[in-house]
Amino acid sequence: MPLFVPILRMFMLFLNVWDTYKTLKPPPYKIRNGKAEPPSVRSVTQRKRDLKGCLAVWIVWCCFSVYERHVEPIISLFIPFYNEFKSLVILFLIFTRARGAEPIFLHILRPMLRPYTKSIDSSLELFRLIGDILFAIISFPLRPVAAL
Repeated sequence: MPLFVPILRMFMLFLNVWDTYKTLKPPPYKIRNGKAEPPSVRSVTQRKRDLKGCLAVWIVWCCFSVYERHVEPIISLFIPFYNEFKSLVILFLIFTRARGAEPIFLHILRPMLRPYTKSIDSSLELFRLIGDILFAIISFPLRPVAAL
């Protein structure tokens, strides 16, 4: 089972990337009588729905990855057949995709994170600012000073 879980994780990651690629591609224009018409309202609405589902899948995936990194080493010591349960959870997320991830996001993750949104937003803004400053420093060209 220790070999099966990483394979499932990689497969799920591939599916997430593929679904995101398909969802971010804009709906095609209709060509009638040589004129390009904008996409139908139905296709635009479906794309918005798919984007919400794709975002829910990525949020659940990221929370699952953070859980695996920080909490799993402790919990796996006390729960027998932990890898089998984890494989079932990953299979559930693979087979149900957005339909399985959206209820997890709406009923578990969002209520847990809602009280901390201001602090999360401010810390992410601070990290973005620090990243921008570091990028500006790194991209600034340095010239060697010629000896006089």
